[in-house]
Amino acid sequence: MSSRGLTVVVAVVLVTSGVVGGNTANSIGSTATTSHSDSYVLEQGDVCQPIEPLSTDGTVEEFYDYRSHETHPPGVDRLYSSYGTTHLQEDDTSILFLHEGTDGLSLVMVHDRVDGDSAGGLVTFEIDGLPDGAHWVVRDDEYGGEGSETNIDEFDSGSGWATASWVWREARTDGGAITGGLDGEFALTIHPAFNDEAEFADDAEELTEAGIYDGGVIDGWEVLSGAGDDPERIDLSLEGPVTIRTGTCGDTAVSYDRHGDRATVDVENADVGDPLSFDAMIGSNGVEFDDFELTPTREAFGLEFDATRPETSPDSSEDVESLSALEVTGEGVEPGGTVTFTVETGTLEADGLEPGGVTLYERNETEWVESPTTVHSESDDFYRFVAKVSDVSTIAVGYDLDETDEESVEQRTSGDDDADDLGGPTVVVIPIAVLATLVWIARRGNGDDG
Repeated sequence: MSSRGLTVVVAVVLVTSGVVGGNTANSIGSTATTSHSDSYVLEQGDVCQPIEPLSTDGTVEEFYDYRSHETHPPGVDRLYSSYGTTHLQEDDTSILFLHEGTDGLSLVMVHDRVDGDSAGGLVTFEIDGLPDGAHWVVRDDEYGGEGSETNIDEFDSGSGWATASWVWREARTDGGAITGGLDGEFALTIHPAFNDEAEFADDAEELTEAGIYDGGVIDGWEVLSGAGDDPERIDLSLEGPVTIRTGTCGDTAVSYDRHGDRATVDVENADVGDPLSFDAMIGSNGVEFDDFELTPTREAFGLEFDATRPETSPDSSEDVESLSALEVTGEGVEPGGTVTFTVETGTLEADGLEPGGVTLYERNETEWVESPTTVHSESDDFYRFVAKVSDVSTIAVGYDLDETDEESVEQRTSGDDDADDLGGPTVVVIPIAVLATLVWIARRGNGDDG
């Protein structure tokens, strides 16, 4: 890899014609700007329903009360299930609700009923548009530690998203809870897959033979609202995505959908001229795009975020290397905006790079131009940067090699003769890998699973 020229894995944002994304109404890091952060609605299809959190005087972990052989001693009921929500559970039914406790607001999901008349089930949820700090705090089931072969349920998460796939046997529950970052404004979208659509559906026969699954199905999905001891129950369709957000039914509605290295956002009831923030939910090479603040020019529009290689190489002689790639297509926003992104501390240290050398570059017709970039905040794990972009058609998160330790530069630039030669600057194509903020839960396979 040459140290001369602009060597890039570009972050591209192209604003073109046509509304993208096909979510009806409705991936951790986004907010939807509303004026009511203490009120909540649920949207599915054309239905918008105000909901209230279930409030208790403890944490969501205490309320959920997940019990396994690792959480409770012998002699205590511990069927790898939720014992704190038994008064809410129903056979062959998945319940969804917000919980307000001493640890703030949480999103809770519980499938089936412990000690009930049920034959287990299969469910997969993908949750997109989660705010910064959101994470799985309850995993029903998780035990055995990292790399354990006794786990079957799978939990994962990254910037702005989280997923879980569950399988359980008769008379037990599965589920989990997400907390963190939900006390401000947010809009999150849950994409459900029940029964034959779930991740483990293809393995149902093997799971049955192993005694982990007994052939049951989920035939009802409900959102709970109001009093913690006897909440209102609102039926949901098993087929469509659900968005839960702050605000009221008349406020701006934002919904998300993510598929690998692509993500879409759909907006309705936007205030034209009032900036909105969106999470791309994808990144690579230690970079995550936390936020795009763009100004709507339409009340309804859609954007698609896509990690891709640009069609042409930029014409530049800057001594710069870039880390990550992103493309956004769509219509209905002004060309300029603010981009917030993070770079892992380990990435900077490995390259001998100072944070001051990190810059967001934007591309005009023929050349790359530096955008004003500042360090917004830092932690032990990453630095967060904010940059103003006059035209978000093409941008690149890069760093100035003059700011890099000389020995590190030599190690990075020697012996790399395989980079694409496009005449001048080189575009390096690297698969986009979403950073996981939590460990991928290993498979669980013994007969005592939940």
